[in-house]
Amino acid sequence: MIRPAAIRSTRAFRPGLVGVAFVGVAFVTGSAAAEEMRYDAQVAWFHAGTISMTLGENGDRYELSGVVTIAGAMNRLFKWRGQFAATGRMVEGFPTTKAYLLLEDDGETREVLLAFGDRTTIHATDDESEELPVPPGSDLMSVMFLAPHCLAETTVHDGEDAYRIVPERTSERNLNQRSRYYSGPTIRCDYRFRYVDGSTRRVSVWIAEGGDPRFPVRVQVRVPFLPDGVLRLRVDR
Repeated sequence: MIRPAAIRSTRAFRPGLVGVAFVGVAFVTGSAAAEEMRYDAQVAWFHAGTISMTLGENGDRYELSGVVTIAGAMNRLFKWRGQFAATGRMVEGFPTTKAYLLLEDDGETREVLLAFGDRTTIHATDDESEELPVPPGSDLMSVMFLAPHCLAETTVHDGEDAYRIVPERTSERNLNQRSRYYSGPTIRCDYRFRYVDGSTRRVSVWIAEGGDPRFPVRVQVRVPFLPDGVLRLRVDR
């Protein structure tokens, strides 16, 4: 859902391969207690799954990892599960990726993608591996969930392709949601995502004023000819 390719299509990750893919990646050690967050996904009136994430920090270094599970009515359409992880540093309030991991499974083929150093390695179940230059920019998950402010125009990537996030407007909004989610004053950041194939998606992100909670409280993805997809941060845990 959140991965750039996943906004356009639906692929997934293989949890059982996590241990193998993390070999050689330097993750944050000795960090303070990790913060956990959970987002509920909704499409139209239907519950569509969850995204559960954990953030560990040590000084300016961070490790963000998560599990995506699409369920309910949308499971008939997407059948999507996934795992991702990213490590990097916060530089002037902006996440800068050091390594990014995706584990994918579309039901027929499985794929591990690891972007580390200057290379992206992709390994599929047919035992064929491919190496590509790491695209420019930081990974989308880090940028979307860790940047504490509306973004200027920037480049992000999914490990394979880079694309642009173009800001359209910023506005103050009072957000009213059910009690399990955040309600209160927010800054709404409206963007247009521009992909390498020329297509675009409109995405809106709501950030709580005052930074409490520190993570985006709502994310809305608008896809032509389909109902909007919405993520809401749970605050009742």
